[in-house]
Amino acid sequence: MNPQDLIERLLPGARVAACEPLTGGVSAEVLAVTVLRRDGEMQRLVVRRHRNLDGKPDRLERAAREFALLERLHAAGVPVPEPHLFVAPDTLIQARIEGDTTLPPAAGPTMARVLAAIHDTDLADLPSLPVVDDPRPGLGEWLPESVNLAAVLDGIAPYAGRRALLHGDFWPGNLLWRNGELAAVLDWEDAAVGDPLVDVACARVELACAAGDAMADAFSRAYFELTQRDDARLPAWELYVATAALRYMDGWGLTPDALALRKARTQACAAAAMQALGGAPPPEWSQQD
Repeated sequence: MNPQDLIERLLPGARVAACEPLTGGVSAEVLAVTVLRRDGEMQRLVVRRHRNLDGKPDRLERAAREFALLERLHAAGVPVPEPHLFVAPDTLIQARIEGDTTLPPAAGPTMARVLAAIHDTDLADLPSLPVVDDPRPGLGEWLPESVNLAAVLDGIAPYAGRRALLHGDFWPGNLLWRNGELAAVLDWEDAAVGDPLVDVACARVELACAAGDAMADAFSRAYFELTQRDDARLPAWELYVATAALRYMDGWGLTPDALALRKARTQACAAAAMQALGGAPPPEWSQQD
């Protein structure tokens, strides 16, 4: 993508003064662009172009839906980047929010508060989103063949409660922090509606991998205290999230050492979830870090 051509559509007469790639995601090409506007003011933007990726819907569908959702969430006061322009077929231009993804010591309760607020979002004015309310189809696809699938799925049922807005990938890499506060929740391409515990499970597995079980537990404890939701479905969704990650992790561009460590920790999360469901983890899931 040519940043100058894209910026010209948003700000006629503006000039790209600086442009650099932002790393961290694999499903989109992301550029940080500094623009000199015609009035002489500098403006910092992000250009985000979706890619096709195994396991995700078509990039054209994701891009248009993400832009429409960001418009509504920003207007509602949710901490998301302000969307400025959708350039068909697959590119978004949005505000750049200052911050970084380093987790502060008290990240867990803050994440819980923000996620609880997201789950309380009014669904009435949102664009049409996929429904995620049943972990069984994913588990049937992602669990190793050595697992007794019927035994694991026994007792797991679709979510029957009030559907919530789901971020779909609520993990530390999609959270920007500034001065200890959560400044923005990024990358809404996997947004859906359904069982809010899938977001809780995603955050717990990723926090356990990034910072350890104590922060994961602090997060979920705060979330359930705030929302008073039933946590009985959490192990099923943690198994769902962990097995999905193990299925696609090889394509995330991690270094060999980072990949090995991430796999080991994710396998440990999957094993713990399976044991909570009364199943026996397969031997290929090592418990070693």
